[in-house]
Amino acid sequence: MALVALLIAASSALIAGAAFKYSRWGQGFDMVDFHLPVWGTLHGKFLLVSRYNFTDTFMGLDVALGFLPALPFYALIPSAYTLIVLQAVLMVSAAIPVFLIARERIGNPWAGVAFSAAYLLYPTTQFMTLAGPFQPRIPGLVLFFWAFFFLIRKQLWPYLICLFLAMLSRSDAALVVVAFGMVAALRRERWPFAVWPLLVGLVYFYAALTYITPRFYDPSFQPAQVSLPFDLHRDYNDLWPCGLSPQACYYIHLGGSLPEIAKNILTHPVEIFFFVFQPAKLVYLALMLGTLLFLPLLAPRELLLVAPIFAINLLSDRVYQYVITEQYQILAIPGVVIAAIYGGAWLWERPWLRRFDGKWLLLGMLLVIGLLNIPLKNPVISAFRNPESAARVAIMERMKAEIPPDAVVAATSFLGPHLLPREELYYIPGGKMHHQIDEAEYAFLDTRASAIQGRGIVEALQNDPRWQLIDAEDDLLLFRRIE
Repeated sequence: MALVALLIAASSALIAGAAFKYSRWGQGFDMVDFHLPVWGTLHGKFLLVSRYNFTDTFMGLDVALGFLPALPFYALIPSAYTLIVLQAVLMVSAAIPVFLIARERIGNPWAGVAFSAAYLLYPTTQFMTLAGPFQPRIPGLVLFFWAFFFLIRKQLWPYLICLFLAMLSRSDAALVVVAFGMVAALRRERWPFAVWPLLVGLVYFYAALTYITPRFYDPSFQPAQVSLPFDLHRDYNDLWPCGLSPQACYYIHLGGSLPEIAKNILTHPVEIFFFVFQPAKLVYLALMLGTLLFLPLLAPRELLLVAPIFAINLLSDRVYQYVITEQYQILAIPGVVIAAIYGGAWLWERPWLRRFDGKWLLLGMLLVIGLLNIPLKNPVISAFRNPESAARVAIMERMKAEIPPDAVVAATSFLGPHLLPREELYYIPGGKMHHQIDEAEYAFLDTRASAIQGRGIVEALQNDPRWQLIDAEDDLLLFRRIE
């Protein structure tokens, strides 16, 4: 009953925060990228994306079949709120395998409840739940927790099935599958538990980036096949999306292909060390581990499950990948939480701690984890404390109503999510591989948006005779192209 009450309370709080955030226009353009593929698939356009000029499907960015579980629910109730609720419920449901894993390892159902609560209070869990839905990695997160439960129960087929389905969520999930194989080997499980995840995960990851994603580029787009010298100062924006795939191009500072990247990492160990362990990245690691009281460090074998995600984030020069508030941490959560369970179990088995009541230790752990949400600006609380004003939202809604539902629109980040569903919605300010404002019929801008400051975008629209300002109020501008 305690676990059920916990799940209900967590679901209610997370759904309320996420729904309120969306209702006050607090979601950024990422929500367009994760809502549109679901809507588009149900309307005959498989995993539709619209902001890029080199592909019209998410498959041209990454192999991400994790969107598909949302389809039946969205088909029944086609609303952004459906995706919000589904994302929160999925995240909360992972507390069930967390409970089972902790109970199995520690042998106490209250320990299972405590670690389920720790997972739900973990700041990164909450940030990921309130990220723009529907995140395709989240089904993978849930499946990885179940896969580990089946691993410790030595149930081969449920374990392999969970890993296979999780691998399909996004291509980086395949690296977590490889890590599962390594952990199974270290646990000295039967060979199928280790060998199949290792082989299938590596083959799938290479195939996804090398062969599958490029097949979904627009026929007119020919990505640059590059072989460049190792240069940690190279900016991927100068070449993106180049080479194998957009995902691989984020690491163009390391090399132009997967073998080249691997070779350069091995042959430049000193440069890589200082690149990986720069101050901002050390803060990231401290937050990911410290918000679970560094318990994961006491279980290095289980912490290996998070090694691939930490590696790809630390090897990146994109700041979004090494902060705890962005989607790139979703697949890190299973490994960190499982390692925290095993680290906590190891610690509490020490003789000098046995004289303390285990329940008080668990309560203390939860209290500290909960309190850490305060300085980190818990996203649920922030959603209610810092909303867009109701008056300004009313203005946004009024301007939105002036845009025909089938028009091609370009919009700044926080305006975009509420302009769906429509087939073509472009991002302002965009980039060279994005559709440009002049390709749109309407331009909807919030002049307070940080991304457009100092770019002259507003001035260019105001001075361009092809664009007519049809509405303006409270730093919100709506233009219509009259050419």
